[in-house]
Amino acid sequence: PTRVFRFWTGDDTDASVVADDQGYLYVASEFERKNARSKEVGQLMKLDPRKPDNPLVWSFHDERIGDAGSAGIWSTPAVHDDLVVTTTNYGDVVGLDRATGAVRWKFHLPGPVWKSPVIVDGTLLQGDCTGVLHAYDVSNTTVQPPVRWELKIGGCIESTPTVWQGRIYVGTRAGGFYAIGDA
Repeated sequence: PTRVFRFWTGDDTDASVVADDQGYLYVASEFERKNARSKEVGQLMKLDPRKPDNPLVWSFHDERIGDAGSAGIWSTPAVHDDLVVTTTNYGDVVGLDRATGAVRWKFHLPGPVWKSPVIVDGTLLQGDCTGVLHAYDVSNTTVQPPVRWELKIGGCIESTPTVWQGRIYVGTRAGGFYAIGDA
């Protein structure tokens, strides 16, 4: 194999890279080193790997220090229709226009919000650090999503929810693992 693409985010990039249906890449990074490069390219980048000399399409910046003493994005972004959803260490959940990177909406949850957003059938699932699992309606991607339901399960929800056969599975920092669904 030969390396055919390289991009330096300037900081810790732990989240999974997401590719959309057009081949663009969404890369999230923390903001711990606070160096010039991470300030320049931001904490969520949309990259076009077909343009290796200048792949940055747009970027979202989040340099606010959260409860854990760091900033930036530790979660994997979710792509849904014309929307990209990300969370920040500070505790924000942000909906970005997929084409331009413009912020369409933003709301705050008790952070840090390290768990990745999951979107299934127009519903955004997102946990917070007070142990509440939230479900939001993102069927209209242009407006702040209304709450569908919330469920207190306890413990800081740090794991990314997964959905299988009508059940939501999620774990917590306190060691709990839960299945949520209709009885």
